[in-house]
Amino acid sequence: MPSEAGIAQMNLDPADIYSVTELSQSIEQVLSSSPQFNDVLLKGEISNFIRAASGHIYFSLKDENYIIACAFFRQFQSEDCEDLGDGLQVAAMGSVMVYKPRSQYQLNVKKITPIGDGISSLSLKRIRDKLEAEGLFNQESKKPIPSLPNKVGIITSKDSAAIKDILTVVNARCPKMNLVMAYSTIQGDGAPSSIVQALNGLATMKGVDAIILARGGGPSEDFMAFNDEELVRAIASSTKPIITGIGHERDVCLADLAADYRASTPSTAARAAIPDILELRNGLSSLRTDLERSYDSYLADIEIKEKDAEIGKKDEEIKRALEVGRSDIIRHKAAIVVLIAFLVLIMLMFLLRG
Repeated sequence: MPSEAGIAQMNLDPADIYSVTELSQSIEQVLSSSPQFNDVLLKGEISNFIRAASGHIYFSLKDENYIIACAFFRQFQSEDCEDLGDGLQVAAMGSVMVYKPRSQYQLNVKKITPIGDGISSLSLKRIRDKLEAEGLFNQESKKPIPSLPNKVGIITSKDSAAIKDILTVVNARCPKMNLVMAYSTIQGDGAPSSIVQALNGLATMKGVDAIILARGGGPSEDFMAFNDEELVRAIASSTKPIITGIGHERDVCLADLAADYRASTPSTAARAAIPDILELRNGLSSLRTDLERSYDSYLADIEIKEKDAEIGKKDEEIKRALEVGRSDIIRHKAAIVVLIAFLVLIMLMFLLRG
């Protein structure tokens, strides 16, 4: 910031220089004092709808060319506000004000009336219904995500927050994973064709087993490229499994529906595609322990069977001895019976002689 001496050398009058606060306050004063910016009736389609914990509602109203931020404070809301949400066409009445901390103008809404689905919402619904009828979103056609990929392709913009998040996960889970970067434009009119080109390049690359398509968060308008019909068809027809990590949990695009796996964020997408080396090592260690225990149990079982066999062998010997002893007793009893019979016979002969 120039000093007073520096300002003097630039031949500037300090009184003519605004501070950021002064300029913001001046704009606020102009807006609040101008009748044309008070009780404005504005028609547009709701996007980026957020219902805060405080009960206040924040959203944007958009048409084909522009977008304006809106705040709908709780004290002005009625019961029918529960039906508000993204894609709804509404007529809102409010005043254009300045949000001081950001020097951002917005419409402070006092009343809102739904008037049907918005143009972009209707267009998106038509495309979705068409592609769904063709089976592009069927779960049965989803390709499995490999648990141990050789290479993982990544499609996103260069130096984006998404690539930084993905690399953080890769470094934590598998630093030596072979990554193939295919940078593309992911926002604006040329984004769909740029993404399709990157996708086709990775799909034909040898050794690539899975592809991540990612982009960080932002307003819903920034995700329109991921609702493009050509891109959705390219994802659905890809020979390689595709994982999408677009925006945040609430951001669901047609590309997500066509993908083989939809992750809520780029980081989650990376975790779905990149194996965790530590988990694998722990798994192998646990498997080794289980195998060692199984082998020890196997050896103990063999030892028990051998002892049982040895005991069984002794039992058989005892049984045979008992059978031999029993035979001897029978023979001895028979001999005694014969002897008794012989003695009886002799006694009878002796008596008969007398």
